[in-house]
Amino acid sequence: MRRMHPNPEVRLVSHTRQVQQRQWPVELPAAGVWKITGPAGSGVSSFLIDTTVERVEQCLAEGKDPSGIVVIAPSKESGARLRRELSEKVSQYYSQGPLVRSIHSVAFGLLRLVTDLPLRLISGAEQDAMMREILRLQAQEYSAAAAGSESELAVSSVDWPVDVRPALSYLGFGRQLRDFLLRAVERGVSAQQLEDLGREFQRPMWTAAAQFLREYTQMMELEGTYRYSAAELMAEVSRNLDEIRELSPWHTIIVDDAQLLDPTAGRLVQTLIDGCDLAVVGGNREHAIFHFRGASSEFFDQLSADQSVELRDMHRSPQRRALVADSGTENSAAVVDAVRRRHLDDGISWSDIAVVVRSSADMAGIRRSLLAAGVPVYISPTDTVLAEQPVVAHLLLGIRALQEDLSRAEMEKLVLGPVGGADPVTLRRLIRGLRRFNPEQRGSDSLVHLLSTDEALPDFAELLTEREIDILVRIRGVIQAGREALQDGSVEDVLWAVWDATELSSRMAATALRGGAAGSQADRDLDAVMTLFDTAGDFVERRPDASVETFVQHIVEQELPTGVRERRGSRTDSVEIVSAHGTIGREWDTVVVSGVQEGSWPDLSETGSLFGQEDLVDFLDDGIAPDEYVSHATDRLGEERRLFRVATSRARALQIVTAVYAPHADEIIEPSRFFHAWCLKFDLEPERIVSAATAQDQEEALKRAAAAAKEPYDAESGADTAGETHTGGLTVPRVLSVSALVAELRRVVCSPDSGEQETRQAVRQLARMAKAGVPGADPAQWWAATETVAGEVPKPERTRLSPSRIRGLLDCPMREVVEKLGDPTSTDAMRQGTLVHAYFEALGRGVDPEWAQIKTEAAYQETYRGPVWRQAAEKARFTQLLERSKAWIVSTRDALEYVGSEVDVFVEIMPGISIGGRIDRLEKDEAGNYVIVDLKTSSSSAMPSFRETAKNPQLSAYQLALSKGKLITDQKQEVRVVTGDGVEIGMAMLLYPMGRTKAAGTREQPRLDEEQLQEFQAQLPPLVEELSGPTVTARPGEHCDFCSLRPVCPAQGEGEVITNV
Repeated sequence: MRRMHPNPEVRLVSHTRQVQQRQWPVELPAAGVWKITGPAGSGVSSFLIDTTVERVEQCLAEGKDPSGIVVIAPSKESGARLRRELSEKVSQYYSQGPLVRSIHSVAFGLLRLVTDLPLRLISGAEQDAMMREILRLQAQEYSAAAAGSESELAVSSVDWPVDVRPALSYLGFGRQLRDFLLRAVERGVSAQQLEDLGREFQRPMWTAAAQFLREYTQMMELEGTYRYSAAELMAEVSRNLDEIRELSPWHTIIVDDAQLLDPTAGRLVQTLIDGCDLAVVGGNREHAIFHFRGASSEFFDQLSADQSVELRDMHRSPQRRALVADSGTENSAAVVDAVRRRHLDDGISWSDIAVVVRSSADMAGIRRSLLAAGVPVYISPTDTVLAEQPVVAHLLLGIRALQEDLSRAEMEKLVLGPVGGADPVTLRRLIRGLRRFNPEQRGSDSLVHLLSTDEALPDFAELLTEREIDILVRIRGVIQAGREALQDGSVEDVLWAVWDATELSSRMAATALRGGAAGSQADRDLDAVMTLFDTAGDFVERRPDASVETFVQHIVEQELPTGVRERRGSRTDSVEIVSAHGTIGREWDTVVVSGVQEGSWPDLSETGSLFGQEDLVDFLDDGIAPDEYVSHATDRLGEERRLFRVATSRARALQIVTAVYAPHADEIIEPSRFFHAWCLKFDLEPERIVSAATAQDQEEALKRAAAAAKEPYDAESGADTAGETHTGGLTVPRVLSVSALVAELRRVVCSPDSGEQETRQAVRQLARMAKAGVPGADPAQWWAATETVAGEVPKPERTRLSPSRIRGLLDCPMREVVEKLGDPTSTDAMRQGTLVHAYFEALGRGVDPEWAQIKTEAAYQETYRGPVWRQAAEKARFTQLLERSKAWIVSTRDALEYVGSEVDVFVEIMPGISIGGRIDRLEKDEAGNYVIVDLKTSSSSAMPSFRETAKNPQLSAYQLALSKGKLITDQKQEVRVVTGDGVEIGMAMLLYPMGRTKAAGTREQPRLDEEQLQEFQAQLPPLVEELSGPTVTARPGEHCDFCSLRPVCPAQGEGEVITNV
């Protein structure tokens, strides 16, 4: 393959401005108050931009100061978009202040004109973290008061209702409290007023929230700088409107998307309009989609204008397609295929394509699918929590390692991340090498020690590869650089030292400049690091003496996306994934709205139900008493419908809407009512997207139906059962990507059903691709075409077989071997069995039965993890299990003599093969023959038949071991079975204390004769081969119905995907 140079060549090219001249039905405004509205795509924002450009040119021509022009956007993001477009048109104009500002930037600037106090804006993420910290301390105070001890918080004045106090530290509680207080503050309600409303209407949650607001405000004032959230800023400005009216520096006010302003912002804009020469306000009440954030179209609806202009001409007339998939996987494949074909077939740039999802939570899945297909992806940093960005999370982990000991899992995460740069295979080899270096310590523990200490690295030349040593050196270098900076440096110094030592900057920059899927990810990582440094700078500015630990905690505690500084002149060529709310005011050539499902779209859940947020808003806005029931379902449905219209009106050329219809899934999934209405409105017949397996099954069914009716089969007449808007032909998603093409060609080559000509062509194309270095095209890279060389795996000289595993190895070696490699899962049944075995052993050793039962039952109570409602019944069953075990021992004392409990067995039965395990209880019968007792704590329904017991592998293995062993008593007076000449065996039995009758049930295996023992012994060498590897057999049977490995088992249909693409 062609190797790419690590430093891409960068060339500067001249940029030719193309200012598009647009025609409007009216002359652009020059004076007075103008109200501009129109449907999506009619050009309202463009009209405002052209008005701004003409106004700037007019001011320059008349000698006026263009700095008196301001364009107000409802948010920082929309303001940045307007600023980019205006900069193209007024590039030769220089202003003393920004031409485009968000409403909060306007408010902040005006507030600084009327006060000399130091002001600072805080982000929503910061405020959320602060409020949750106060709630955590209050929860701690309540817990401490209940326990009679002291807490970190002095004495809180907030009297939360008793029933919500356990939830104070919950994330959802903090979010609802913050939203509730924002709605109150936005409407100018003080803490005292809110407390009075709570008492008047008997709303204790309002009263407590008001007390919390007062306490929060007091804590913020202690810092000396007035730190305002967006809502607090607007409330403070609204209290100074008279002064602001006199001091306003602007003679021209341009407002875009006015329907998105909250009532307080609306009053501020109205105040500015009253004192200006020209005001142009654009908006569309059908795009009012932020009611849940407190926005209202009231200002725009009630604006008194000299001129009202409605733009009617639509400038967007896209083609439309509707797709219905039968699962989420097919839906993602259809989205990816549509995006790639639009780019590759139609030549549309990646940046002119957008994928719209319902909410930020849906972004991760579609992002993974697009990146896997090689599509560069962009997600706005404002949609992602900073601490959840992978590169930021690993940098913070590295900073924590400077002063504290990381756990094994955290240190392995650091090694696998961008700081260490290792992959899982390399990490595994590194840990194995460290284990060989120090056999007395776990390899992962050695890794933690080596990376945490300042001592020189030992000589690993013969134990580790150069790559593995480089990983250790790299991480130690990062930690050492951070520790040196930590001695006398600030938070910024430490952060820079760690980042610089990773040497990721140049590597990520080079990757980002190359573009593509990897470039978009590197670009995103660099944005995240820049945001982290911005946050560190702000943190140090207001808290210069704070420690590094405090900064890390400050970042980790933020659970909301963090605002970023706008530095980009342009964005990389990548497909943008955006939430439905994020599409407002934007357009692309192609838009794919993914996953329009009933239940999530519309989302009719009530906002802030815990605090009665909508009741407060109704009272403050409309005077509706909180105790009057008002249904908001219609309003919420209307806003959701408007949101869908906004999302489906952003495309200029092609609009695709997808949904999933899975009526037979565990949870029924069906398209949204909005999807049906959209299809009917534009007379669309949805295309049905199914998997290849589903399409083949339906085709076979149609063929059988045609054969039964004695009619010819028509492949184009496939019926569909998806409903009235789900009819149409079946489409199997063929993603237009290299990996999908390689998979399809390999499928043709490996399938016995492929024709000779088809196979020959597939082989030819794979050979061409393999020669070009396309991954996966070379058969040498196919798992099914390669074999493991057995000689590479050393055979152990001795192998120990556990009797309890023989049954599993006989049934299916793969299941027995692979499941043992996973983490053991401790269930209530397993813990119960362990306790009963311990009780059984204690009775055998002569412990007092009553004392042993009391202690065992107490241990059971402590380890019980089941539901509370079932605990009493389970406790009674466990007690019965103990009593029946004791009763069996008492009832058999006349016939059996106790020899030992948990008897250790290790007997060599043939050269290189030993049987090792523990016999639950060993007895002697009246004839002096040994009796093997294996305790089973499962219910009586699990008791095998007498025929099955006669062939039980576990009992047979113990009989074989005793036939070739002898009993000894070690120094601890413990009975053991070791290799010897053999002892006389009476029988072996399975003991079921929970039998079908009131007494314990038993199943006996008679004494095996020499021929039966030899026959059983002959089955063991193949099992040793299975345990030794390198291959293991997958053997189908009845046990497959309950096997967790079925999805990856080569003996099952669904498991073939491992080697058969």
